[in-house]
Amino acid sequence: MKTVLAPAFKARLLGLSGWYSTNILGNRDGEVLDDPGSFKTKEESKLGVLEHILQPGLYPELYGNMYHKVRINYYPPRGDNKEGWDNIDIFGWLGYPMQIKVDFLCRDSILAAPIVLDLVLFLDLAKRCEDLRGLGIQEWLSFYFKSPMTVPGLYPEHDLFIQLMKLKNTLRHLRGEELITHLGLEYYD
Repeated sequence: MKTVLAPAFKARLLGLSGWYSTNILGNRDGEVLDDPGSFKTKEESKLGVLEHILQPGLYPELYGNMYHKVRINYYPPRGDNKEGWDNIDIFGWLGYPMQIKVDFLCRDSILAAPIVLDLVLFLDLAKRCEDLRGLGIQEWLSFYFKSPMTVPGLYPEHDLFIQLMKLKNTLRHLRGEELITHLGLEYYD
């Protein structure tokens, strides 16, 4: 939710006062994350997403004072079902406060299965393509990861829409097609 909604807030210059999110998990993920040490790692990765996308240093009036809280609750009867609650306090023009509430009911395995299949196919493609073979980190696949890896010194991109554009442009490059720029200048030729 953060990688989808935060770019929209930033694009529309909506401020963020706070974001409280909690997940209710009943499978092995929930059991593992019930351990404080394991949760700490997950919490840090989830908390960092908003910082990367919203860039509070560049937009201090909008995001400099945001409060962000993440909770994960293990509830064995939930099984593979997952429930994510997000309470998002935003503000608009003249500081007018608004709220967004998200209640996402899903199954982790149903969400993960197509992602894993895509990754297997794309990694096989990378292995066979001269342009991608031997690169190590395949940053163009960041679309599929909550915590994208990058080569040292490169800024990790968390904005889902920019990640998707990188993926599409990499595939277009491999096919020898023109990259997508969305400049629109070609319409006037």
